[in-house]
Amino acid sequence: MEWLRNRLGRASTGMMRGLAGGVVAAILMTSASGTAGTPAAKPTMWIEPATPEQPALGPRRAVGAVIWVHGLSLNDEDSRAPTPPYVKSLGEQGWDTFRLNRLREADSLEGTGARLAKAARDLRAQGYKSIGIAGQSFGAFAALVAASEDGVADAVIATAPAAYGSFTDSFATWRANSTELYRLLRRVGSTRLMMVFFHGDGYDPGGRGDMSRVILSGRAVHDLIIDQPADLIGHSAASSGLFARRFAGCIGRFIVGEIRTPADEATCETSWGRRPSADLGDGGTGARFGATLAATKPAVSADLAGSWYGFYRNGREVMLNVERLDGERVVASYLLGSGLMAQEQPEATRRVGSFANGELVFDEPALNPLRFRIRADGTLAGTWQARDGGATLDTVLKRMP
Repeated sequence: MEWLRNRLGRASTGMMRGLAGGVVAAILMTSASGTAGTPAAKPTMWIEPATPEQPALGPRRAVGAVIWVHGLSLNDEDSRAPTPPYVKSLGEQGWDTFRLNRLREADSLEGTGARLAKAARDLRAQGYKSIGIAGQSFGAFAALVAASEDGVADAVIATAPAAYGSFTDSFATWRANSTELYRLLRRVGSTRLMMVFFHGDGYDPGGRGDMSRVILSGRAVHDLIIDQPADLIGHSAASSGLFARRFAGCIGRFIVGEIRTPADEATCETSWGRRPSADLGDGGTGARFGATLAATKPAVSADLAGSWYGFYRNGREVMLNVERLDGERVVASYLLGSGLMAQEQPEATRRVGSFANGELVFDEPALNPLRFRIRADGTLAGTWQARDGGATLDTVLKRMP
């Protein structure tokens, strides 16, 4: 997938010149300038536009500025990961959006939190009226560290906060994703906090929504805790188009302080945020998901028959519509929504595979392999793999009514 490729060159000189007021140049975290006669050092932490295709409005015209902070992986540089769709939606709402990138060698909670606080202060000095910090996973923890300094930001958006590993890979430290989160919450001053916890998150020890409400109760500001919103599953759920359609509008209102009463998921989400996006289509023929689904009725009633919906960690929505199950032979349509890259257009393919030993496998010679297995909770655990074996993406699909 394209998000695995190096995107460090996006913050080019030409791009910086196009930003109103030279904002990016003013808040670069690590200088890439060398001394006379020496080559420029490669930056290990830097600010760049979150969505360079959206021209910056500048401090006078923008609603405000939002800095998004990516997570931290053991084997991948998350600085290459795409900005989630909800941040792009904030840009469409009139915000100037940025992202704080770090290489793994430079990442630490206190260090990244301090650099993030400085970036927010620099944006405030540029004249932006409202400042939001939005972080995912490790980035959410770093955002909370930055918020321990009053006045740095008006609001923090923390999705799936985690900094101590998953249940599977780091059981010895996994519970610190709760205990250290609570410690950070007790350090936060008057900054408004919006936190989102997702069902099926392997980094979440559980119960964090309720405990966070207890810790934050009694504060003069209005916080917003969204705990396990419906249909959003897994650690990377905030990177989905479904999350953006449901909550992006609320996030913008929360940062500027328009939500002035205690709120929850029902107060925040939009009514149309519980269905697949309209562009989850058929690869450019003009038909959309609704028409495709209506025209293709499953021929059998079986555990797998019907339509299954979810998203990959790169934010692309996916639909598997199982049409026929004849013995071990399965016929399905596979629909993939548009991605964040211009070349990632909606796609649809007819797939013919097999079902054996509890696993649904599509491995046609000219297409990327797909594997799905029914989980105990009734969802489908799926894996997409590049034909050359160079990349894999996992997903969890939920049956559509």
